[in-house]
Amino acid sequence: MLNFNKKGLICSYQTLDIPWYKKNTMVPITYLIDDKTLRIFIGMCDSENIGRIGYVDVNPNNPSEILDYSKNPSLDIGKEGCFDDNGVLPSGILEEDGKLYMFYSGYQLTKKVPYLIFAGIAVSEDKGKTFTRLSNSPFLDRSNEEYSIRAAANITRTSNNVYEILYLGGSDWIDKDGHFMPSYNIKYKSLKLNKITDILNDFSNPIVAVNIQGSDEFALAMPQVFIEGNTHKMIYSIRLKSKGYRMGYAESFDKGKNWQRMDDKIKIDVSMDGWDSEMICFGHMQSYKNKTYLFYCGNHYGMGGMGYAELIK
Repeated sequence: MLNFNKKGLICSYQTLDIPWYKKNTMVPITYLIDDKTLRIFIGMCDSENIGRIGYVDVNPNNPSEILDYSKNPSLDIGKEGCFDDNGVLPSGILEEDGKLYMFYSGYQLTKKVPYLIFAGIAVSEDKGKTFTRLSNSPFLDRSNEEYSIRAAANITRTSNNVYEILYLGGSDWIDKDGHFMPSYNIKYKSLKLNKITDILNDFSNPIVAVNIQGSDEFALAMPQVFIEGNTHKMIYSIRLKSKGYRMGYAESFDKGKNWQRMDDKIKIDVSMDGWDSEMICFGHMQSYKNKTYLFYCGNHYGMGGMGYAELIK
C-alpha cells in the first residue's frame, strides 16, 4: 500500500519570474545532486503552452524550500521541422559514464489531429544545467502500430548490458467534447546494449505492459518503476474522460514483463480545494534517506503548479 500525506505546492508559473514560463508545469523528474540539492526537471510552458525543460533545485530535507531555478532552458525546443519544434517535456534521467542522459517527449503540430509526440534523447555534462541533443530525430519514431504517440520514455539499467524501457505508445484519437485527445497504453521493451547511446539503432517489437480499462479511461501516462525485493512496482497517471488525471499503481513478479493493476493500493486523490482539487498527474517518486517523496502536478495538466506528498511508512 502506498499511502501519501500531501505537503503542498512547490512552484507554479506564478512563483518563478521566468519569461518563458507563463502557463503549465509538467512532468517532474528528479536528480539528487548531493545531500543539499535535489534537482527537479520540469516542463515549463510559455504563454502559448509550448514547453521547454528547466529545473527547480530544492532542499531534499524539505522540498518546499526552493534553492535555485533555471534562468534559461536546460533543453529548448527543436529546430523548425523537427519532431520537437513545438515543445519538449522531460520523461526520464539516466546517469552513465559521468554523464546525465535525458529522455524527453517532443511535440510537433499537425493539421488533422492536434499533434504528434515522439521520444528524444539528450546528454548533459554539467549535472543538467544544459543538455545537448544526440540526434535531431527521435530514437522512438513512428511505427506501423504506433504512428501518433511513441513518447515519455523512462529507461532503467538493470545490469551491465540490460536496459528496461517503458514508454507510451498509441495511434488512436477520441473525440472529447469536440476536441481530439490521443489514446495510448504503457509499453515495455528490454534491450541488451553496450551503452545507452546504442538505443538510437535498435527498438522494435515492444509489448503492452499496462492496458487501459473500461469506457472512461483512454490513456495511461508517465510510468515510473521501482524495485522492492523480487517485485517490480510501477506508478503511472490514468487519463479519464470524466475527471482528468488520477494516479494508478501496478506490480510485476516477472521482472517487468507482465503487470497486474492494483490502482486501489495508491492512496492519494484530489484535494477539496486549491491547486490540486481537480487533477493529480505526472507523479514521480524520489527516496532520500528515510523519506520517500511523490512529486506531482495539479489542475489542468499542471497549470495549477507542482507540489509533493510524502509516503507514510
